Amino acid sequence: MTTTRALKIVLALTAALWLAASGALAADEPTPIRRVGVLMLGDADATSGPRIMRRLAALGVVDGRNAVFEPRSAQWQAERLPQLAAELVQAKVDVIIAVTNLPAFAAKSATTKVPIVVWAAHDAVGTGLAKSLARPGGNVTGTESLAPELDAKRVELIREIVPGLQTLALLYNPDDQGSPLHLRWAHATAKALGFGVVQLAVRGAADYDAVFASAAGRRLDGLLMFTDNATFANWGRVAEFALHQRVPTVCEFAPLAQAGCLVSYGPSFAELDERVAQQVDRILKGARPADLPFEQPTRYELVVNLKTAMAIGAAIPQSMLLRADRAIE
Repeated sequence: MTTTRALKIVLALTAALWLAASGALAADEPTPIRRVGVLMLGDADATSGPRIMRRLAALGVVDGRNAVFEPRSAQWQAERLPQLAAELVQAKVDVIIAVTNLPAFAAKSATTKVPIVVWAAHDAVGTGLAKSLARPGGNVTGTESLAPELDAKRVELIREIVPGLQTLALLYNPDDQGSPLHLRWAHATAKALGFGVVQLAVRGAADYDAVFASAAGRRLDGLLMFTDNATFANWGRVAEFALHQRVPTVCEFAPLAQAGCLVSYGPSFAELDERVAQQVDRILKGARPADLPFEQPTRYELVVNLKTAMAIGAAIPQSMLLRADRAIE
């Protein structure tokens, strides 16, 4: 056997032994535990946390095995969000899932280093969460609900139900950073269609009695609610007012139609959950949020509540029923 051949054999055996030892060492290394924070304003949106956790589990990020989830809810007290965001940063989470705008801004103010993934941002660029949807920059990415732009479609839907519509009420939370953009789209669409609007501003449960008392004496042919956590939490008050005044309502998301809103049109929650889970998984594997585009929904749901239509005496056009993804009877 030549010296060269012997050297090659020795080198091959050494490499094989090194690879085997490396594999054994890797097998002995514990699986790293990743910490995932979830920041929410209130209980009504808390179901997004468990849904996203199930999506992450399907991707291999399992609570109690290789991940620890740190949920934080402000219990509808927006002033608590900065403190809760700071707690997540102090807990050294690897990523924060922020459910909609207010938690997203609280998280963004708390850290420029911990990655933040926003569930259903309302105009991420217009509100300043991201520099652009394609390249957000900074530490924030997520999903874009396209909520303000879709308000034009929702206004058209209520006009379709009420052909003689003259005045549309716009119910919104002025503390939500997305509200000015919602109002701009709704006003522009109403003006183009030739009718007026009335703005009803509510920051919390204490505002509803006075706001609805003032609205009760006015002509309202329809009501469009901009969904933020404060209005979502008080949907029961809105539904009661609309039923008493026999006012057709249009909302953004299917769960509100299921809860009694006459018509909803918006992105699928299932798609938003799936996309957020995928982004979190990619970040935990090393991706930078600055390089992950804000993802836009591709699936939209039109839901009609026929029970509500019967209760307020609204006639749903047959053409709308044919287009609807679901009719609640």
